[in-house]
Order: sequence, then structure tokens, then C-alpha cells
Amino acid sequence: MPRIGEDQRTARRGQILAAALACFARTGYHATTMADVAAEARVSKGTPYMYFPSKETLYVALHNQWDCALIVRINAAITNMPAGQRRSPRRVLRTLVTAIGAHVTEDPQTCRVLMEARTLAAYQPAIAAAVQDSDTQARQQLASLIQAGITAGEWPGGTDPVLQARLITATLHGMMAQWHLAPGSFSWDTVADALSTSGHS
Repeated sequence: MPRIGEDQRTARRGQILAAALACFARTGYHATTMADVAAEARVSKGTPYMYFPSKETLYVALHNQWDCALIVRINAAITNMPAGQRRSPRRVLRTLVTAIGAHVTEDPQTCRVLMEARTLAAYQPAIAAAVQDSDTQARQQLASLIQAGITAGEWPGGTDPVLQARLITATLHGMMAQWHLAPGSFSWDTVADALSTSGHS
């Protein structure tokens, strides 16, 4: 049997991820089977298992793909800020939130599917680990940004950067949920303004 080239493997993996996303979006995580994913991707029933050992690892791969793309978007947005604005932690925070909003609005299907991750984390260890790792990294980066803002005098000296980071991430998750319930019902720029000015010294 001829070997599949690396480009073909990458393409097939992407095909299976796209099929999984469509299935999860249509029927949810629990109702979706690997056989459903194979049928959606138009491959044999065993093919998805060549790339992902289980439905759980397939979902985690979608989660990681979303996170990686979001990090690239955020880094690009911050890099494109004028140098003077990059020196302001509050302005960086506003840019970061705006980038998250753009990611949500441009890829609503993946975001909606991954909103289920926090519920699944209570039952699926691999998903729990992915969610916890992502959240921990996000909160640490936000806490560092807020600490820099405290040093720069942009947040009050008594601000708890770890708590503030938790409040921001919780607000973002809540706004994502509201966006999917009522798309377009608010502006992500407005959310960015509110979060970047809250607790102003």
C-alpha cells in the first residue's frame, strides 16, 4: 500500500476536523459519533482513528486549533499597534479584547461548539486539561498585563491583578455566550472599551 505524503495527511486531518466541527455544531458533542464524523468527511469509518484516537481528542484538537489561531490574531493586532499605544497596558487590553471579538464574529460556528467545553470538562479529562491549560495561560498573561498597568499608574495600586484577570476572562466568556444567543446584539468594541476602562485609577 503506498504511503500517504505529509501534505496529504495534513489535508486529510483538516478534512476530518472540519467534518467533526460540522457534526458537533449540528448535534452536539454527546450525540456525535466517530462514525458520523467519517460519514461527514466521506471517508471510511476507521480513517478518523488514524488521526485522532477518540472523539475526545478530536474535540481537544478543535479547541487547540481555535486557541492557536486566536493567539496569532491577538499577537498580530498588538504588533500592529502604534509604538506609543503598545506602552499603555490599558490600550493593549482593549486591542486584545477587540481581537477576541473579531475571532468570535468571524468563526461563530467553532466558538459556539467550543462553548460546550466548560460543561464537558466536568466529565471528559482531556477536555478538562485543555480548558484548564488555556484558561491558566490567559489569566497569567492578563494578570501580568494588569500588573504592568498598576506599575504604570493605569490601575489603582490596590488592584489584585489575579482577581482582575479572572473577572475579565469570566466577562469575556459570558459575552461570548450572549453573542451566540443574540448575534449582533452588542458591539465588541463597546465591550473592549468597558473592560479596558473598568477599575481606572
